[in-house]
Amino acid sequence: MFSSTSAPVRRLHVGIIGGGITGLTAAFYLLRAGHRVTIIESRRQPGGLATFHDFGPFRWDKFYHCILTSDHPLLQLIGDLGLSGEMRWTETKVGFFTGRGLCSFTTTADFLRFPAISLWDKFRLGLGILYTTRIRDGRALENKPIGPWMQRVFGRGNYRKLWEPLLKCKLGDSRNEAAASFIWATIRRLYSTRDKGASKKECLGYVRGGYRTVLSRLVQQIQGMGGVIVMDTPVEEVRATGYDDLTIFTGRNRQHFDYVIGTAPSAVFLKLAHGLDENYRRKLERTRYMGMVCVTLLLRRRLTPYYCTNLIEDLPFTGIIEMTNLISLEETCGRHLVYLPKYTSPGDPLFDAPDEEVWSTFREALLRVVPDLRDADIEKHEVLRERYVQPIQEVGFSQFVPSAQTGVPHLLLANTSQIINSTLNNNEMVRIARQAVDLVLKEAQAASTGKSLVEIPEILEISG
Repeated sequence: MFSSTSAPVRRLHVGIIGGGITGLTAAFYLLRAGHRVTIIESRRQPGGLATFHDFGPFRWDKFYHCILTSDHPLLQLIGDLGLSGEMRWTETKVGFFTGRGLCSFTTTADFLRFPAISLWDKFRLGLGILYTTRIRDGRALENKPIGPWMQRVFGRGNYRKLWEPLLKCKLGDSRNEAAASFIWATIRRLYSTRDKGASKKECLGYVRGGYRTVLSRLVQQIQGMGGVIVMDTPVEEVRATGYDDLTIFTGRNRQHFDYVIGTAPSAVFLKLAHGLDENYRRKLERTRYMGMVCVTLLLRRRLTPYYCTNLIEDLPFTGIIEMTNLISLEETCGRHLVYLPKYTSPGDPLFDAPDEEVWSTFREALLRVVPDLRDADIEKHEVLRERYVQPIQEVGFSQFVPSAQTGVPHLLLANTSQIINSTLNNNEMVRIARQAVDLVLKEAQAASTGKSLVEIPEILEISG
């Protein structure tokens, strides 16, 4: 990453559209490099998809998150915020619901006892995972449809009994358009959670207090360095009003900046940004997202032994995430916190359905998985929604990924559509934020020395 010692003499004023983890991270590192920053956020609370929620007895992440030992940019940010001492690591377990009941899928013995596939299919599955984890760059897989590739690597039996139901849960009808690189990135990321010893145990982490701790420290540090955070203020448009001048218009006022970094979803950014050429606009228009409808439960009992329960039966939610099998019960005042996420298209009627209708559907399905769950065990349930969560990595998606440089001078984009060779997670968004910061600093350095950007040899390829 670009060093703050290379910052140009002229102090920049950078506007950031969006106060999620990406915008806050970019602001933090720009301020550390000596520049001025103003964040403009449409919502009343910072954090975006990483924000926290008031569950009543406690506050925790609105949607489920975990930290991997391989999440180097995120762990670097946590260290730079002085929060490394607040990291907690937990050995976690994975489960499956096969229709015959719950079963563990954590150890080698669990794998051998797994009832849903034959011994031959288990052998093919093990070889397929080993083969997949040894692929270092998934771009060659971007042009391969996910179904045929997985059948070739894992066998038709595994695909029909295991992978296809999982893909249906995760991607719905979009699974027919997804690239093989999606499953490669998923397997590679999950495999990185396991230790390198003989036990191959899964170890996941969290910051004590959840992302509320991280976001609060980010806000504190940003404001302490003179940064400005404007909440509850939707941006109406951003346009160039001069080569070195970008103006952000809100319903309240207009502000001028040397640079602007947009972190909003592509469809939103497309409506805000003026002056984009047709090629860039087409890339933004092509980005398709999955949304999430998530039922959260506060329980008086443990539901399962597993942090994540995968489903290969046709149920209305994607999986079962039992957060309190990762985090301490002290974080949740003794309650057991469970997420039942459903990934679906932004136009799904579930987004407008009454909460009790959603809960009734999810509750009926949950009882198929955990038949002994009683109403008395459920202290509270809520339905949380977000329409733009995960970009769909379609076949050939890299050629349609919008670059950080938008073509409008000094207007940059840093959002989830730029994730390549990975899946959606906060580590990726921190990495993308750092790359946007590096680009701003390098452009500014080039301008201060009278060179063009291409003459700076160490420039990063932001979209790569």
